[in-house]
Amino acid sequence: MNDQFPQGMPPSGEQPSHGLAIASLVLGILGGSVVAIILAVIAKKNGNTSGIATAGLVLGIIGTVGWFLLFACVGCVGCVAALEGL
Repeated sequence: MNDQFPQGMPPSGEQPSHGLAIASLVLGILGGSVVAIILAVIAKKNGNTSGIATAGLVLGIIGTVGWFLLFACVGCVGCVAALEGL
């Protein structure tokens, strides 16, 4: 039996919570890319060195690039369609 710490109090040397890392991973998968990047960076600054935070960061970056390319393509198609209508 461990009476060193009061019940419900974790030792101070434990790993930080994975909440922000998991949130960044979920948002990276769902496409909330900028928020996923922000949460992953905050999780990493808080000492979370898990692969979950890294995966959220990578998926957030991929999602941001994907959204940028989508908007660029839609803009190009719109410009071409507007020019053909002249």
